[in-house]
Amino acid sequence: MSNFGDDSDSEVDRIMMDRPPSSYGSMHSDDHEDEEDDEFEEPPLKLPATRVRLQRSDSPETVITERTNTNQSSVYKDGLVLRPQSITHTAESHAQHSINREPSIVEPSELQSDIRTEAAMDEEPNDRDAEMNERDTQEQQNESVVMEQAEATEEDDFDEIVVVGFEEQKDSPPPPEEGVGLQFQHMHSSLTLRHVLRQMVGCLSQLHQGEIAYFKRSLSTHCRFRKNYPRIADLNDPLDLADKMIEVCELGEALHLTIRAIHNVGKENLAEYLRKTCRRAVLQHDLKIAHDRRYYSLYEGRCRPGQQRYISDVYVEPVTVIRGSREPINLENEVQRIPYTIQETQIRAADIFRPLPHEQKPIRTVMMTGIPACGLTVAVNKVIIDWMEKKTNQDFQFIFPLPAKELHLGKDGNQSFLEMLGNFFAEADDIKFIEKPDCLSLFIIDALELCKHNLDFKNNEVISSARVKAPLDVLLTSLIKGTLLPNARVWITSHVTAAHRIPPQLIDRYVELRGFTDEKKEEYFTKRTTDPELGRKVYNLMKRSKALEIMCHLPLFSWMVAFIFERGFRDPEYGKHPPGITTFYSQFIVVQMNRSFEKYRGCSVEAQKWRDEDKAFIDMMGKMSYKMIQEGRDWFTVEDLTAVNLTYEDLRNRNELTTEVKRRNEDIQTWIFKFVHITVQEYMAAMYAYVAFRKHGKNVIEPSKMSWFQGSNKDRPVIDLYRPAIDRALVSPNGHLDMFLRFLVGLVTPGTEDNLRGYLLNHYHPKAKGTEEVVKYINKKMRENIHLDRRKNLELCLVELEEGKEGR
Repeated sequence: MSNFGDDSDSEVDRIMMDRPPSSYGSMHSDDHEDEEDDEFEEPPLKLPATRVRLQRSDSPETVITERTNTNQSSVYKDGLVLRPQSITHTAESHAQHSINREPSIVEPSELQSDIRTEAAMDEEPNDRDAEMNERDTQEQQNESVVMEQAEATEEDDFDEIVVVGFEEQKDSPPPPEEGVGLQFQHMHSSLTLRHVLRQMVGCLSQLHQGEIAYFKRSLSTHCRFRKNYPRIADLNDPLDLADKMIEVCELGEALHLTIRAIHNVGKENLAEYLRKTCRRAVLQHDLKIAHDRRYYSLYEGRCRPGQQRYISDVYVEPVTVIRGSREPINLENEVQRIPYTIQETQIRAADIFRPLPHEQKPIRTVMMTGIPACGLTVAVNKVIIDWMEKKTNQDFQFIFPLPAKELHLGKDGNQSFLEMLGNFFAEADDIKFIEKPDCLSLFIIDALELCKHNLDFKNNEVISSARVKAPLDVLLTSLIKGTLLPNARVWITSHVTAAHRIPPQLIDRYVELRGFTDEKKEEYFTKRTTDPELGRKVYNLMKRSKALEIMCHLPLFSWMVAFIFERGFRDPEYGKHPPGITTFYSQFIVVQMNRSFEKYRGCSVEAQKWRDEDKAFIDMMGKMSYKMIQEGRDWFTVEDLTAVNLTYEDLRNRNELTTEVKRRNEDIQTWIFKFVHITVQEYMAAMYAYVAFRKHGKNVIEPSKMSWFQGSNKDRPVIDLYRPAIDRALVSPNGHLDMFLRFLVGLVTPGTEDNLRGYLLNHYHPKAKGTEEVVKYINKKMRENIHLDRRKNLELCLVELEEGKEGR
């Protein structure tokens, strides 16, 4: 070993070059005895010349012995001794000297290294009394000016102490692979392992031996170190201690615990200094903890306590495309053949801010749309979790989800953007540095259709500073316009019905969530269960019904199929014949209505109750659907709603079943809507016809043959309803009544009719009469010479009856 007296890089850099810290193992090593001369670089703290020599041993067997009460340490003479000339033996005065620097000229101090023997160390003076007197004098002189200069530094540096000395890497990193998102830049220097480790070591170096012992005992109360405490109990070297903490806890948590433990030791100034020199790392860690609590668990369907699942265990990424000219509704149908060939650009959900090869301008604002039940909110949650786990979008230093449903719950009156963030994220209280150009953040406005603010882009004033107070509506419009935090990114999710609230010129990219492909469906069914064989059984049974296979492009519908089939396979006899579909659509309607109540009313017990107007809405939508089927169309307008005594407001507040497909202008009469799939429309029509017959004794298929006194017909055999329905479906040239008939037949059996009890039917409604006659009539028609497709549909009607009898 040679050249140990030369100025060189810090020990942290040597460690990073020769033996990586943190997750790569402890700083101790067995094979460094013949190592060439180690280089050391300056630490972040520039302090007086009085020094503490930190001992670095070359072997685990080397014994660290205490030399004096001034925290000097020594080893056998063959060991390596560090002489940090810039670190004093004091504690609080160190933090004061560190903070008392010119705000814009913060220089890292030099850290020199050499080899010294025991004899050489013994020759150095060790006047403890002089050192203690010097420390007291320094504390008295600096105590009055520490906070003033610290506050000035905080204001000038936007709430963080910037340690100069790290040069940003100029060469661009290689382009990342597809699916990892916006990841084209080097990590910010203040978030790197190098910076955080140096700051931790610099602050720990200023603690006395007794304070180090108390520091370690404070760590032992944390869950990470209750079992791992022996791993740090014998460590007195600050670098060893900091490295072992990072190895056990990872970087962010180790920094958090260091700040907390230093504060417990009583060194508040030192803890505050470490917090501000690592301000971004601290905030990033705190945000990730908050995101983990809120977004890691996924509720499929409705939010019910105890029924959450880990999102990574069930999530399968739906197809995402950059919006083309195709309407958002899946036009695939079991009976009708509607061809469409439109080329679209697919993109991963994590890559929505990633420019395409031909795009030069950065993508700042993205609007993601989709029909109800396509998984918009779940896609947002997964992107947040992937960022938290360092899988994607690592260019973003911070991600701030702003659920549109909760924005009106913030502070009333004027407030600055920083105050607004502090209201929603306590971890981000007064983070002034967010305005810096090098602070790349992502703001997610999820579920724009639930936003109660006006978002008046034409008349709202323009805000350009995050410290200027204004109404929340003004802050949101300024953020989306880009005048406020122009370097940030904004991701907005919305149903198609509300996407028009953002002017198109403010959106850099429109993307749509389309749902599952066939491959994604199979992946979902096998992934969500711990038994892959059961998942394959569910998938194969689902494939036996074309209608279910089509509707399972909606992730919510796939969850319902999996939920029911997984429990059905507890019976060894289950799955011998094709599944019925009526029960799935019945539950889909109920689940979607309940989800709309949660969104627009709240989650209280009272808000979740079905009201008379909710039942009337379903009934009238069914009436409109039946009229649409008779006319052979799958779209409706506001005028159609008015014809059944509904308004656009009724539809907007219960928009989980329909979506907007065309908007010519702002005239509401020109807007065109569709159900999320044509089979939902056909089910609604069948449900209306069935409820009208069973509850009111009204036959909507043959109204002229009903008695003038309908009350006496409530208990009439259901064959009176099904005979004309079957006859009309069989004479249809294109089968446009096939699905309607299948749903209508499926509703009559007790197993499926029970899904309507308490909603559209009374709880104690009498059972239907004459179902045996319905089966006989269907078999009679099958023996007649009818079209092959119509015959096949009648066979599927019998399947619906069989499934309903079993109550599945």
